[in-house]
Amino acid sequence: MANTIPCDGLTFSLYKDADKMMMYESYYRDGAWDAGQLVPFHPIELSPAANILNYGQGIFEGMKAYRTVKGKIVLFRPEKNAQRFVRSSEKLAIPSIGEERYLQAVKEVVLANQRFIPDSADGRCSLYIRPVCIGIEPLLGVRPSREYLFYVFASPVGPYFEKVGVVRLMVMDVHRAAPNGTGDAKAACNYPVTMRPKVEAKKQGFDDVLYLDPIHNRFVEEAGAANFFALMENNVLVTPKLGSILPGITRESVIQLARDRFGLEVQERELDVQEVCERAKECFLTGTGATITSVESIGWNGQEYNVNRNDFQLAHRLYDELLGIQLQKKEDPYGWIVELT
Repeated sequence: MANTIPCDGLTFSLYKDADKMMMYESYYRDGAWDAGQLVPFHPIELSPAANILNYGQGIFEGMKAYRTVKGKIVLFRPEKNAQRFVRSSEKLAIPSIGEERYLQAVKEVVLANQRFIPDSADGRCSLYIRPVCIGIEPLLGVRPSREYLFYVFASPVGPYFEKVGVVRLMVMDVHRAAPNGTGDAKAACNYPVTMRPKVEAKKQGFDDVLYLDPIHNRFVEEAGAANFFALMENNVLVTPKLGSILPGITRESVIQLARDRFGLEVQERELDVQEVCERAKECFLTGTGATITSVESIGWNGQEYNVNRNDFQLAHRLYDELLGIQLQKKEDPYGWIVELT
């Protein structure tokens, strides 16, 4: 199939002609998942009492498919998304669709929509894939649903942030997740709390919010929907340790690349916001949507701190390595790329 979607003009939003695309859906009823099928993209009918609408029992994932310089359609480490989806299911008492079914559904959706994969030599644009599982049983009492819908849809997208490549973050007195909560799951309920702070940050000229831990209100956790990294003055790359934050697949890949390709020491530890603001010489974000996005400055405690004293060099080099592998411009010694065609 010939590609018909130009990269120019694409934003990180649902494609205007999504109704021309295909999606996958499977229902869980009477204790089992059905066979599932590809169907045209369509609205989902739910009872006003559906679990997801009242109690938020829902999880999702985010993935990208690329058309590479070799003309292949590829996914990046899809098995990691499948594993995380299963872990999120367990966390929220959702019957698991299973890694194999998850991967098969994703592949079917990508291949069915391959003409919507944008051409993008620099990786700015891609086909974004969104697997979702929600509780759909009508109920009033607080308990896990007995009926679920697993579905996968896709959309051609551009960059996640409006400012490509560089953002400004603001620390606000709002906490996204708590220890032993759902912060390490890709749960729908994790994200509403970030919406008002982001709106307020944008009003003050920032692009997103940098969240601190809920106990001490001083250790960096995540930035919006992305993991956070800081290159310190001693050239040690630091990222907040896992626990209450999402174990990002791009995060894990960047740690590997920083160690293997650039010989950097990488520490996963508590990262004090004051330490970042006063001693970091470069900061950046990682995520499926964000890929690798540099941080220009951080607003904290009534001041704005410059956290770019390295001319974004490390972020740019890591970006080139990561996208080089994803677009098959560079060798993939890790087996991260899965070719679909």
